Amino acid sequence: MQLQDGNNLMLNLSNGPIDNSRRSCTNVFCAILYAGILLSIFGIGVYMNQSGNVSQIDRGYDPDHRPCGMETLRDYPFIYFTTLNSDFLWKTVCVQECPSVPIAKHKHLQLNPPTSTTVPTTTTPIGATQNSQLKCAVNSVVTSCNQATLYNSIKFDQRVCIPTDPEQFKIVQEALKMGFLHQLISDISGAKYTLFIFIVIGTCFTIAFTYLLKWCSKTVIWFIIFIIVLLSIFFGYYSYLQYKAASNMTISLSPTGYLLQSIVWWCFGLGTIVLTICFYKRINLAIAIIKSASDFVTKNVSIVIVPVFSTIVTLILSIIFIYIAFLICSTGKPGDKQQQWPFGQLKYTFIEYFSGFYLLFTTFWTYSLIIGVNSFIIAGSVCVWYWQQGKSGQEHVQPLNSSWKRCFVYHFGSIVLGALLLGLISIFRSFFEYLYRNAEYMRNTDGCQFCFKCCACCIWCFERFLQYLNQNIYVQINMTGDGFFHAAKKGLDIMSNNPSIVMQVVGLGDLINNIARIMITLSISMFFFRSISELPQLLFGGIVINPYNPTLLLAIIIFVIASVFTNIFGVSIESILHLYCIDQEIARAKQSSDDAEMCPAALREFLNDKVFTQQQK
Repeated sequence: MQLQDGNNLMLNLSNGPIDNSRRSCTNVFCAILYAGILLSIFGIGVYMNQSGNVSQIDRGYDPDHRPCGMETLRDYPFIYFTTLNSDFLWKTVCVQECPSVPIAKHKHLQLNPPTSTTVPTTTTPIGATQNSQLKCAVNSVVTSCNQATLYNSIKFDQRVCIPTDPEQFKIVQEALKMGFLHQLISDISGAKYTLFIFIVIGTCFTIAFTYLLKWCSKTVIWFIIFIIVLLSIFFGYYSYLQYKAASNMTISLSPTGYLLQSIVWWCFGLGTIVLTICFYKRINLAIAIIKSASDFVTKNVSIVIVPVFSTIVTLILSIIFIYIAFLICSTGKPGDKQQQWPFGQLKYTFIEYFSGFYLLFTTFWTYSLIIGVNSFIIAGSVCVWYWQQGKSGQEHVQPLNSSWKRCFVYHFGSIVLGALLLGLISIFRSFFEYLYRNAEYMRNTDGCQFCFKCCACCIWCFERFLQYLNQNIYVQINMTGDGFFHAAKKGLDIMSNNPSIVMQVVGLGDLINNIARIMITLSISMFFFRSISELPQLLFGGIVINPYNPTLLLAIIIFVIASVFTNIFGVSIESILHLYCIDQEIARAKQSSDDAEMCPAALREFLNDKVFTQQQK
């Protein structure tokens, strides 16, 4: 950190974050702007609710583009396929009830072509004759209910008549991709009690991992490094064996390719060993910081409230945004294409497309804001706790309570600004990926494909850098009360003055977090899969046809839970690292020492053992 403001700046921070009485509201305009945009989204939802109808989105449409079960076809809610042929499933009709009478043999009746393609002018739907087994509303293609092939059917989602015959059902299922959702819901319902049990087990396992790192973080990190080196040697040796075998036979990959693979793996393992030896002291410092972060989490259990609260807010806003998106989609008008599928026929105007993109941008911004608030509060709590370890005079301050107030009273606008930058990057990256996926001529050109992938990689790297920079900015704002850009400058100064420490500590922290998420998710999911596959009657009473369906749902839930808790750990590591660098700058400003003075016990023990001495910059 630059010391152009003199020692007074450092002395102001020697007791931790500055007092709230010396703070002022920062980036207020951004908070007002976000509030206005959020209110406008709700206004769009109210307006679309008056002009749209959500129920028409998933309705089946007959060949005349009329929704079944609505308007003039109110008494005919089900779409019925008159010809069970994958090429002619667009020949449909709306019916009152799905036929369920037993039929000995199904025969496709010849469909007489209509004498006119004009939609009947009558506003009352024309039903079937008294002798017909279908009560349908005819259209310009199916001019008589007797033209339809009659087959046994069941109601699907109260919208569609699905044939019960396996071969006929397969035709409809493969053409319209139906049946998976129904099967998924059925399997999840059968395993719901076991799902709940394993969700609880996964949550407890995640919490236990956080406590475990407090006692064995050093063992975990050195074990990870050992595994990386061991795997590099193993894959290098395996590639070398493939090279020897490929030298004696003709295969798709040349022997030279296997030899290059083995060299790359061995070089990677050798590089890991060299870097570990060269940065041995830095790795020990990273271990001390990771242990301090674990100590913070275990001593401030109430910090778990923050991700739980943010998760609840995310779910509520997600439901609201999804409903508004449905309202926007429901304002579309039925299409006018011939031989169109009976579903998804709505088309939209420029205003509706603009409303959808506007909602998408607000959604990205809101999600980034929730993550920012979550990180700011955790970072603020770490700031108070860090200085309390050195008896700074803030022992009476509750870390979490003071951080809530700083977030929502003084610096909410700064968090909104940081979230805006991340939201813009996210939506730009999404648009870039959409453009790449829909530009077939670019994907077929090697040069364009290479450029697209390079640009996507650069965008991703910049997004990751901005996320980490925001985290440092939040710590700086909690400490000094500065605005977003002023805090960003100071945060960049700290990062540039301590590049090796930043890369190693953050890298090891991210590595541990990712390994923890993956290992917890895989272990719980595999145990769950074996349980419902081999012991179904012991754990639940329902029927599970495909155990992969509930296993996939459990894996998603456990991964989210693990991410929520490990995010606390990750933010704590980055915050303690930033505070450690500030602590060193304060010690230098006092001209008392080059080492941090207010650090937690794990760091203090590390410094007292003289394992590491900060190099003069």
